[in-house]
Amino acid sequence: MEFVIPDMNCGGCAKAVANALKRLDPAALVDIDVAVKIARVSSALPEPRLIAAIEAAGFHPARQS
Repeated sequence: MEFVIPDMNCGGCAKAVANALKRLDPAALVDIDVAVKIARVSSALPEPRLIAAIEAAGFHPARQS
């Protein structure tokens, strides 16, 4: 899954997003590209739970088509 996170602006933001996702699913593979504001996540968990984790970290993700 890919999420666009417009308010992810720096490495600290990327780390916060990655940590939130890893707390929810320690087995998740998370790849973040701050330059284009995209988080790529491979997880067995459903998308709404991943979105909720990102939102709980203070960010506003949108599903990338």
